[in-house]
Amino acid sequence: MATPLTGLQHRDGGGGVALMGGPLNPVDSSSSSTTTNTASVASSSSSSLKNSALKSPILIFLFFHKAIRSELDGLHQAAMVVATEPDGNIQPLVQRYHFFREIYKHHCNAEDEVIFPALDIRVKNVARTYSLEHQGESALFDQLFELLNSNMQDDEGFRRELASCTGALKTSVSQHMSKEEEQVFPLLIEKFTFEEQASLVWQFLCSIPVNMMAEFLPWLSSSVSPDEHPDMLKCLCKIVPNEKLLQQVIFTWLEGKSVSGGHRREIFSCCKSFRDGISMEQTEKGRCACESSNVGKRKYVEASCEVSDSAAYPVNEILHWHSAIKRELNDIANEARKIQLSGDFSDISAFNERLQFIAEVCIFHSIAEDKVIFPAVDGELSFVQEHAEEESQFNNFRCLIESIQSAGANSSSSEFYTKLCSHADQIMDTIQKHFHEEEVQVLPLARDHFSPQRQRELLYQSLCVMPLKLVERVLPWLVGLLSEEEARSFLQNMHLA
Repeated sequence: MATPLTGLQHRDGGGGVALMGGPLNPVDSSSSSTTTNTASVASSSSSSLKNSALKSPILIFLFFHKAIRSELDGLHQAAMVVATEPDGNIQPLVQRYHFFREIYKHHCNAEDEVIFPALDIRVKNVARTYSLEHQGESALFDQLFELLNSNMQDDEGFRRELASCTGALKTSVSQHMSKEEEQVFPLLIEKFTFEEQASLVWQFLCSIPVNMMAEFLPWLSSSVSPDEHPDMLKCLCKIVPNEKLLQQVIFTWLEGKSVSGGHRREIFSCCKSFRDGISMEQTEKGRCACESSNVGKRKYVEASCEVSDSAAYPVNEILHWHSAIKRELNDIANEARKIQLSGDFSDISAFNERLQFIAEVCIFHSIAEDKVIFPAVDGELSFVQEHAEEESQFNNFRCLIESIQSAGANSSSSEFYTKLCSHADQIMDTIQKHFHEEEVQVLPLARDHFSPQRQRELLYQSLCVMPLKLVERVLPWLVGLLSEEEARSFLQNMHLA
């Protein structure tokens, strides 16, 4: 059974940010790059973090764990106070719950997508246990929020139950992190070089949506003591790629400052197409989208008057996204028909990679619409059901391809060919209808109700819903499909957001 696409699947990409220096090859369990043992890591976490992460970049996670423990302590104490003060205002505490849930969810997702798969290559039968524990913790969060969303808030026992649930969550997460520090961190230090550890941590950070990074880093910094802070900064300097603009943005966030105006373009400095303007040459060199996509040379597509009018109505740039997605899906559908005619599945892996790339683009595009665009335009507008259906169709398509790959030489059945084309056509049809409805119902409202500046801000916020690792692939892919004029307008709107 294929792992469902969540929009957060790990995928190494090209582009300006070098996520890994090379593949993670299996290592004999008897080999060791360092002699750090369980006791020394546990000692680092229980006493002082000073200098520990400088010796082993993976130990920067001790800073993350310290921040999580501090937040859990604060939540539990606040819940206990609320339990003893029946008339106290609970809303500030509810907001803290929501913030912490988002932080911890992305922390766990990044571990499951980056850290544990890398460890599993070199040490078997370890990572699965911790991923399962993440699922258990997610269930505790669900229980907590089910209570918060219930009609029990006026009941006498509600606040006591809230404190109890918070205590259970604190105990579970604390025990989980202690086990990671005692069992997982020593293995990561032993089996991975300094450079590989730094690269894994950077991949971890790149798996977090850009907008969440802007909240996560200052939150992390606030939990670190003055003595530990310089060491954390030094460690991050070794983890963040040596690109001046990128480091400037990361450390600006860490200080709790907002990145705005002209500096916003620097957030996406990993994409060479966005440095010092956009030119044909830069776009070709900066290509880091799906390798099998037909990008690299700018496509001088005939733009509609609506699309070319993005200076007056920046929100029309959503049409660029729609056009690019439909173009890619159409190419995939055509490729499926070629496979059907030739009966040749030899390049099915490349086909699958291309499908996963555009699936991730679609999923994050949908997340951006659900979280940013639609709530701003009209709180009653919703395409959640359509987005869920599209994600389900992508998952079904992916399952089919994986079944073809598993069947290998026996995958010559005409049934496979028929299903491949059917799935491709179905997704294309669903997306086209959905995009048409959005363009008719949503974009006119956005053009009428928002100033150009507000439209730019919404587009920028939508882009920040993606993790940096996807942004660095998506932007050159999108820009490669625009005319020079459209690309310049796209860059200018981002710069002015």
